[in-house]
Amino acid sequence: MFVVLTTSQFDVVAMPSGIVDRDVSFKSTPERDLHANCFRPSASSEDLERGAVAVHVHGGVWNRGDREFFDDRCRALAARGLPAVTVDYRLSGEATYPAALQDVRSAVRWVRSERPLGFDPEAVVLVGHSAGAHLAALTAATASQPAHSPTPTDPYGEASTAVDGVVCFDGPYDLFGAEPGSETADFVGGDPTDVPDRYRAASPREQADGQHPPALLYHADDDEWLTRRETRAYRDVLNCAGVDVELKTPPGDHFFFTDDPWFERTVEHTLDFVDRVTST
Repeated sequence: MFVVLTTSQFDVVAMPSGIVDRDVSFKSTPERDLHANCFRPSASSEDLERGAVAVHVHGGVWNRGDREFFDDRCRALAARGLPAVTVDYRLSGEATYPAALQDVRSAVRWVRSERPLGFDPEAVVLVGHSAGAHLAALTAATASQPAHSPTPTDPYGEASTAVDGVVCFDGPYDLFGAEPGSETADFVGGDPTDVPDRYRAASPREQADGQHPPALLYHADDDEWLTRRETRAYRDVLNCAGVDVELKTPPGDHFFFTDDPWFERTVEHTLDFVDRVTST
């Protein structure tokens, strides 16, 4: 059951399929304040019994993009009874790794501890695209690692960063192939030959183990930026670790899921995935 909290501090907008709270601040950093858009089901939504929240992380090669990219998807999930948020993180031009990872981890802690959707979530599932898929996967893979413990800028340090599942669209999972001076190098903070330990720590494929939560991976067959081989390799690593993982390879390009039929299909797949990982 959902216990609705006061939202007087938020910019609350009613929508036919639910309610959206925009520009909700969840973290203050030296570079800027980070915000989220929160989408809550209305009383007429299809199913109000899901106790999960889907936290979305946008792409953009770590140096651009914004949380509004996932607004339509969050709205569609909320209309079907799954509360969803889409969050900011610091871009590589503002702060290098691990800043963005710390921000996504803070978002998970915030959802768990501050109840921005109006209820105590029983489960949190991360959803990411491209660079956001990388951050979602890395968050999922490193939740229990002391090296990624809370920082002084994280006001929710006592809350868990563990997630119950991760949905990734066309992400990079091994950063060691970065070219010198590339956008990946800008994100990590150096070239692979100069800071190999940072690349190892920042690569989900290097960090994944049997503690990784279930994963639903997508990689479009005509993705012009990232190869399916990398996603398959990540799938194989998770399989070898005994993780529940599924890989789908739909037709289309890097943004295949933003248009129908794959927008609706991936929304339904996500709902099925959330139901499955939260029922075990």
